[in-house]
Amino acid sequence: MKQPDSYPWINPIGGFGDMLMLSGVLKQVLERDPARKYNLIRRTNYLTVFKGHPAISEIGYPGKDEQIVSVDYWSMDILGPGVHRAYQTLAKAFGLDIPVEEKLYLPDMEVEDSILTDAVPWKSISIAIAPASDSPRKVMPPFLWHALVEKLKMDHYFVFQVGRLRDVHIRNSYSLLGLTDLRQLINVLRRCDLVITSDNLVMHAAHMLKKPAVVLWGATLRERYGYDEHHHLIADRTCRLPFTEECIDSDKNVDGKLYGRPCPHGPDHCMARINPEEIYSMVKNIL
Repeated sequence: MKQPDSYPWINPIGGFGDMLMLSGVLKQVLERDPARKYNLIRRTNYLTVFKGHPAISEIGYPGKDEQIVSVDYWSMDILGPGVHRAYQTLAKAFGLDIPVEEKLYLPDMEVEDSILTDAVPWKSISIAIAPASDSPRKVMPPFLWHALVEKLKMDHYFVFQVGRLRDVHIRNSYSLLGLTDLRQLINVLRRCDLVITSDNLVMHAAHMLKKPAVVLWGATLRERYGYDEHHHLIADRTCRLPFTEECIDSDKNVDGKLYGRPCPHGPDHCMARINPEEIYSMVKNIL
């Protein structure tokens, strides 16, 4: 059997959604070959995803000449539907025969922190909203979220917002901003009935938990990152970019410069053209 210091090292880069995909792929690799393991370069943010992962032998720092495994799937292929989806591209890079089932994974996911979940004033129908993203191009403006929450509250749904402390609070939603780490987020999402989100970590978490979700799309493509069981609302594009391309495709987003920049169309960018009434109608149909 290999010693831990002989395993390849994975360099985890990307967001938490990318890490849940990577974790799922590694779990499938291990299921096919129990002797195949990896070491992980330590990134403080991602310890909660990979600590206790059965495919990870050691978390730390590689030596000078260690083998480093890249996981930047966005530079490995031209992303698209089917076997060119993000998850499938990552699975192929780790030697899996694609297509594979897109099963995200978090070790010990069943462990619940009841202190937080018991403090939330749940109702018979509880809806989680996750408006934020690291890319402003994926974000529907707050005033549209305000209008949506107003309509949902009129139907006596309990609406709570998850995200980071610095995110804009959506008026009349119950704020859990800054109160959840990844596992606590999973716990509260497990208790809700429906998720409304942009293309972000919460979308991936909803898939992992098999939760119904309405996902809002503009700058990115559901065919590459979204999940078939979710309900998708695709914004009209102000830029007239074909619906087979993203405005932050890797060939346009050299060195990641575009990802964090607002759309040049300003208040008329695609996500600002989504009608909250359409989201509300989808929610009513689901519930």
